Amino acid sequence: MASASVGDCLSGAWGTFKKNVLTHVVCTLLVMVVAGISAGLLAGPMMVGYMRMIERETRGEAVQIGDVFRGFDDFVPAFVAGLISSLVVSLGFMLCFIPGLLIMALPPVALFLVARGERDGVAAFSQAWSIVTKNLGSAFFCSLVLGIVGSLGFLLCWVGALLTLPLSTIGSYYMARQLVGDEPVALPPL
Repeated sequence: MASASVGDCLSGAWGTFKKNVLTHVVCTLLVMVVAGISAGLLAGPMMVGYMRMIERETRGEAVQIGDVFRGFDDFVPAFVAGLISSLVVSLGFMLCFIPGLLIMALPPVALFLVARGERDGVAAFSQAWSIVTKNLGSAFFCSLVLGIVGSLGFLLCWVGALLTLPLSTIGSYYMARQLVGDEPVALPPL
């Protein structure tokens, strides 16, 4: 059974982030702005594009800021997987908060599966549900730590968020990759 290591997620995130700081800061801001303007509806495709960009970077390929929009190439599965998993997590938070905390790894894992080639958003959600619930402890703990890391930057008058949000987002990629039990795969050329 695969599990997520907080240390591996954070060290992977830091290693990836420090190679290309400006690109990751801008991409994280783009994901946040596009998701915010669309009331969260376009968060799925944006995150799929960002995860694909990180995947390319981990294989040593050159990346650019525009790569974050490549998730729109698979708009429907990314949208569906992101929407369903986010709604389920939101419902979990409404049910006394604890259930939402336990399954908050669901959206990154579902979107990771789409980024890796799953062309059915419902199937990506279903697989993510199975993966997260089988690895509930490590998925919860890793998501919780990544959420705290992402939030810490807001304590420094929001400026620190330029460092902590990209780290948290990249860490989510590494968490999903560990939970799925995958190594980097070849993606189609840009």
